[in-house]
Amino acid sequence: MSFFKKKEDKRENNFENFPPIGGLMVSKMVVDEQIKPRFMYREKRMSPEDSGWRIFTGFEGEEYTDDPSNIGIYNPSTILKIDPSIEDLLFKGIGSVYEKTEDSTEWYKVSDFEMEDDYMVTHKLTENWLIDINNLFERRVEESRDLLYTTGDKSVRIAIWNEEGKSKEAIYAERNQDIENRNQTVSKTLMTFDFSDAEVARLGYMIQEDDNDKSYRVIYGFSIIDRQVLEVAIYFDDEEDLDWAIETWKNIRLVDTVA
Repeated sequence: MSFFKKKEDKRENNFENFPPIGGLMVSKMVVDEQIKPRFMYREKRMSPEDSGWRIFTGFEGEEYTDDPSNIGIYNPSTILKIDPSIEDLLFKGIGSVYEKTEDSTEWYKVSDFEMEDDYMVTHKLTENWLIDINNLFERRVEESRDLLYTTGDKSVRIAIWNEEGKSKEAIYAERNQDIENRNQTVSKTLMTFDFSDAEVARLGYMIQEDDNDKSYRVIYGFSIIDRQVLEVAIYFDDEEDLDWAIETWKNIRLVDTVA
């Protein structure tokens, strides 16, 4: 079945099979007056049932939006029936902001909209490690005990384990050998990295991974000290987020390096 046939089927099904991303908080101008949205942003969820999306027509005044009775919570399918153009945008991550000037124009990304939770925070991971990360990232501990930070389209997974009796140099040599010898038929190494300094040895590599819906880049990085390894896997959809991914890895640091 072709991509276009799938899209057509989704229209015929009135979006009832749209993935369960959570409820949308939407101006009642959209639903009651059938005015198509022109401004939408995704903030941190207030509950597991909340998608984080806030959607407006752009015609609401401050007095209107300050009245809670003018905002409703709707299933994505309800709003997609009014405006199918937001379908792909609903998969964008926390921190995303989009706007359009007319119903017939394309959505464009907004970079100067300030969100309440958009600031850097420092989290203590263990007695040895800290991370500086944007507060927009949701944090949870997985069943594997890995720590996950995610906005939906960008994710940071962290695992830490001990290598008893091994020096930083010995662990580095082992990891470096593993990277050089990794199986390229499974996924090709796109880039390798070495950001080592006097205190922490940092090396890693980037590959592309695919699932049923999309392709994305992943950096696997190892931050190494004597007798311990912190492994980070950083996932991102947009190639332009490479600098963000590298900076996030570097922002995982030893507790005693804090000024």
